This record gives sequence, C-alpha cells and structure tokens, in this order.
Amino acid sequence: MIITKQKHFLFFFVHPSKYYLFRNTVNTLKKQGHIVDIVIVTKDILEDLIRKEGWEYTNIFPEGRRSKSKKAYSIIWKTGINFFRTVYRLYKYCHGKKYDLFITDDCLTVIGWLKRVKSIMFIDDDIGAIPENKLLYLFAYKIISPTNTNLGKFNSKKIPVKSYKELASLHPDYFTPDIKIVKSFNPELDPYVIIRLVALTASHDRNKKGINDKQLLKLIDLLKAKYKIFISSEKALMPDFEEYQLRVRPEEIAHVLYYSEMYIGDSQTMSSEAALLGIPAIRCNDFVGKITVMDEKEYLYGILRNFKPAEFDKLYETVQIFINTEGLKQEWRARRDNMLLQMEDINIFLVKLFTSETL
Repeated sequence: MIITKQKHFLFFFVHPSKYYLFRNTVNTLKKQGHIVDIVIVTKDILEDLIRKEGWEYTNIFPEGRRSKSKKAYSIIWKTGINFFRTVYRLYKYCHGKKYDLFITDDCLTVIGWLKRVKSIMFIDDDIGAIPENKLLYLFAYKIISPTNTNLGKFNSKKIPVKSYKELASLHPDYFTPDIKIVKSFNPELDPYVIIRLVALTASHDRNKKGINDKQLLKLIDLLKAKYKIFISSEKALMPDFEEYQLRVRPEEIAHVLYYSEMYIGDSQTMSSEAALLGIPAIRCNDFVGKITVMDEKEYLYGILRNFKPAEFDKLYETVQIFINTEGLKQEWRARRDNMLLQMEDINIFLVKLFTSETL
C-alpha cells in the first residue's frame, strides 16, 4: 500500500527483545511505503535475527558492549565509556540524514535532542529498577510504557499502552507453536520443565542475585522424579548440570516454553514470556517487587509467581504445590486467556502512533 505522506524512521536495537517487540511494526511500516533504517549493536542473537528477517541494517558496535568483568567498578566504568562511544557512533551514522522519528530504548534519544528529531522510547521497567535510564528519559520526546509502569517525574512524557511488549510476538494472533522443535531434543515428548539462568552482568544488574548452584541442585532433585529437566543458561554450567543443558537455537525458545509443564528462572524477559504463553511460571531474582508489570502478572492476572533469592524456601514450597496440582497448566492457560481479553493489540497501537500526524 502506498501512502500519501512518506516518513523516514530510524530504529536503534540493543537487545533481541526489542527486535521481537518491533518486528511486526517495522514490516508494516515498510509495506505502507515508509523508509525504515535499522541500527544495532552486537547483543546475543540480535544480529542473526535481523539478518534472517531480511532487513538491511548497520551494526555500529560489532564488538559488543557487555563487560566481561563481574566487578562493579569495572561494569560502571565500561558502561560510562560505552555510553559516549555509542553516542559518537550514532551521531556519525545520522550525519547528513533527515529523519521524522527515532525509536529506541538507548542513547539515540541523545542524538534526537541534538538533531531536534523526536525520539520515542519503549520502557516497561519502573524508574527505580534501572535508575541510570533517567538520563535517556531526560532527552526523550515521549516514552511508551505499559499503563501502570511508574516513571516518576517522567510520567508527563508517558504514552500508556494496555499491553506487554512480549505480546507483540507471542499473542496467539502472531505466534504459532511448533511441536517439531520439541521433538528435536525430546523425541518421546516426555513432560518437561525449563529452568533459565542469566549472567546478571549488565550495569543495572550489579549487586543483584538470581538462582545459585545450591538452589539449582535442590530444584533438580525435586523435579526430576516427575519431569525431564532442561536448563537454558547464559553462563557456563557446572559439570554436574551439563547433562540438563537445553540445546536449541535461541530463537526457538518460545516454542520450547509453550510445550513445557513449568518454568523457573531468574530472567526477567523469559519469565514474562513463559507467563504470557500460559505456562506456570516462577521468577527468582533481586528485582522482585521493583517492576510493576511483573507484579501485575502475579497479583492482577495470576500468571506468574515472584520470589527473591532469599525467599527460596517459599519458592521451593510453591514448586511442590505445582507438581501436585492436577490440571495446573489448563488453569494457567485460562488465566492467560482472561488476561489477553483485557489487552490491546500493541502492533496496531505502535503503527498508528508512529504514523500519526499529531505526535
């Protein structure tokens, strides 16, 4: 479809989750005749996903930005250096180009302020969870955020959306699970549980903990009598746990989650994905109680259980209850379906917003 007023957009992706959030939006904008430029940094499978999508793109940080050190001072130092390096590389990329709108959750807001181009961020973390984002909020024109997310003094910039970012790709209208992926690592389709472990090395992760090896061992001992166990881990596993390593491509994980009986993990993103797919889901990290959208999933919709690592005994008891509850997954799917009835289509919302003449 050709439109009467063509716009020029620049998307800056720094995490695979934002690819999944904006994939349908970018494709729709292109079909409508708009010009869409894509800039990325190397982060996990992000570049592979964009390459497979067939988009033209520019990677301004092929070496990546993550600190390999776990020491707080090193993470803070490298984060600060990479902030200025990213701003410089983005400025060079944008030099001589004209854009109508920037879309990001990173330093592109600074370039928007310098070049007087409106920049829109998408954030679903409360301001207290990642306080370093305040600088980005300061330069942003508007911030898209789930309805109840607390952005503090930046709530005046907020454009609320009644949805979650994961639904852009995992809503049943957009996601079709593929059982063949499960058969590739579980040929007999035995009931299984997914455990997810993350590295917690980002700047906002300093001094935060997730599931430790002692707790992991206790969970495995509890679960293995009834389920197969597969561990998806960002960090190297101890030799005792290597037999449980999940060996699928990262882009296949949603299909793996969909057919699982239970999910337990310290990842924000995968915990949310499991919950929104209707899987009995348990999250365990030190961010518990600090992110409104995660609390909503527990207290408003009943599709997630949240525990701090110090509350592991309560988590363990919850897993025991889950194991002994008949029809648990069917109950979780019904709760998920009820939640979906209350959500708006975030893909339609984003396209309308970005193409609006009154933004």
